[in-house]
Amino acid sequence: LYTILRCFVPLFLGEHPMKRIFIPALFAMFLAAPAAYASHYDLADIDIVPAETVDTLAKNKVETTEQLLALLLKKSDRAAFAKQYNLDAANVELIAHKLELMQVVGIGPKAASLLILSDIGNLKALAQATPETLLDVLVRVNRENNITGVQPDLTVVRDWIQKAQKIANHIED
Repeated sequence: LYTILRCFVPLFLGEHPMKRIFIPALFAMFLAAPAAYASHYDLADIDIVPAETVDTLAKNKVETTEQLLALLLKKSDRAAFAKQYNLDAANVELIAHKLELMQVVGIGPKAASLLILSDIGNLKALAQATPETLLDVLVRVNRENNITGVQPDLTVVRDWIQKAQKIANHIED
């Protein structure tokens, strides 16, 4: 930490010759950085596909939710995936919808399950939802099904909706 401070503090406080280049470059880097949307998980750490499927996927270099979603974006690919991994096609559809929702930062496996049980089955439905109405439904469905111990609040739901409106990577119906 001392070394980092020793190198960068003079750039900000003093008249260092690199100050005219470094500060605008740093600012441009933050502006150009893509917004983070996805909540990526290692498949081995969550209960979204059967354990034996996780092992087989890992052998095929598919280890994260992001990688799995890429395989399931097209309907024909989901059918082929179900056949290849000996999974029920309806279950693969559910997995794809959960993964699609999990692209939103803050939506993990439990929140995705809660949204699906609340009739928000994809990003399009989430993007079109009314925050207050959705929150009421989420609270009721979570109370009935005990999906997660943490109830989302209105700020979180609004954030999910805003982020869903910005994501272009939707699964094919």
